[in-house]
Amino acid sequence: MKIKEKLTEKVSGVKSLATAALLAATIALSPTPATAGGSVELMAGHQSITLDTKVSTEVAEKTGLFIRQMTTSTPEGEVSYFGLADLSYKLVGGLDVVGEVQAAPGMGVIPRAGLQHFGKVGDLAVYALATVKTMDHPDGEVVVSLSYTPKLGESIDLLMSLEDLTSVGKEGHQFSIQKLRLGATLMEKYHIGAAANLTELGPDGSFGYDIGGFVGVDL
Repeated sequence: MKIKEKLTEKVSGVKSLATAALLAATIALSPTPATAGGSVELMAGHQSITLDTKVSTEVAEKTGLFIRQMTTSTPEGEVSYFGLADLSYKLVGGLDVVGEVQAAPGMGVIPRAGLQHFGKVGDLAVYALATVKTMDHPDGEVVVSLSYTPKLGESIDLLMSLEDLTSVGKEGHQFSIQKLRLGATLMEKYHIGAAANLTELGPDGSFGYDIGGFVGVDL
């Protein structure tokens, strides 16, 4: 997210690195549904504000398209952008093959390929994505997303989610990002609650965090 393998070259300091890394944190943290849909989330933390938009649709039988764009700004006036597009094809059950393109200023366009799987048991949903970069200096990324959304009342659900992205390159660990959300879903589409984004960078695991709140809506 965040300028990928060039992350340490493009951003100086743990705080700036954490903000840059967060841009790539959710590279497909949500599965592609069978019909068109999307969501918008605004997360305001003590270090940055991020607008995260997602759009997904079925473009052909067994074929889905997922597009994500994130814009992050800091109190110092730094603005970062990260975008991606995933094209997936259903193999069997909840298993899909995925072709992905990521893009951000300073990073350029990065093609990736891999597999994703989505499963749900009751109110617990699990999503996993594993990809490799299909160009010079390949690296591997693994995304795992867990969400628990039991009903609390007629028009309110509990919202608990944990998303983790880990990137590993030739030199070992590049970065890991955890996104935690705890709040409520109102009327099946409006989301509000507390948010935390945690970041570990490089082999030594330099740590950064951003704590605040979020609001969102399903489109």
